[in-house]
Amino acid sequence: MGFAFLVGLIGLAIGALLALIAEVVPDASGGGVSPRTCTNCSSELPASALSPMRSRASSCSACGHKVSAARLPIVATTGVIFAIITFVVGSRWQLIPILLLAASLIALSAVDLARYRLPDRLVFPSLAIALVLIGALSIANGEGDHVQRAVITALAYSFLLLIPNIISPVGLAFGDVKLALLLGLFLGWSADSALDAARLVIWAFLIGMVFGILSGVLVGIGRRAFGPNFLPDPDFPPPDDGSVEPLLKTAVPFGPALALSTLGLVVFSQTVLSGGGILA
Repeated sequence: MGFAFLVGLIGLAIGALLALIAEVVPDASGGGVSPRTCTNCSSELPASALSPMRSRASSCSACGHKVSAARLPIVATTGVIFAIITFVVGSRWQLIPILLLAASLIALSAVDLARYRLPDRLVFPSLAIALVLIGALSIANGEGDHVQRAVITALAYSFLLLIPNIISPVGLAFGDVKLALLLGLFLGWSADSALDAARLVIWAFLIGMVFGILSGVLVGIGRRAFGPNFLPDPDFPPPDDGSVEPLLKTAVPFGPALALSTLGLVVFSQTVLSGGGILA
């Protein structure tokens, strides 16, 4: 318990860094280029907007554009998730890659919620670092067979999500397909066999879909309760008449749902696989 608490405190510091990264990482739309400039008009932001622990959103003095949501929830979420993962996994070498996965997914989810984007400049570096870290630690600890399975599963999960993306790009964006490479890498690494890897991928897909639908319903309810600007899509602002989409057709970023399902399955893979997996 004491070790988990210590890692949770470290997670708070990492969360402050993740919150900053989530705001400044560039994406295809050009948003988030600098922590000191407004993503709408590129004017310099007030000093109050630059605090990593601010608890309220601030506005650009030039155009009135709201600076993205407060960083404090990201900091707190990172600390809590780090502590929970450490409590479940324990002080073993597998903890390091899983914490890396958690940090990457927290930053990506924060960007997706704010901008409806999963920037390549976060996805692919996270994938590369994870592959090197998983490969090095797995081989050093005699679990090298998990590395090949991880790579194959990464490609398989990405291909699986490519199918709904082709059918309905609006429902599942291509950014989610690229994110699946990172998610599938850890799902495959967590399994002892190709069959177990397939089981984890199917569970991750199904649970992710359920979480995605539920999040859409919750966001739809939030827009009715707090107005159409509740978690809005920057590319599709609310109509001028204040109307909102039908509840079951509410568009939401899907990345956080996929991330949550995968992270949960990796952390509890030993339970899901009935005592097997990398954490056995």
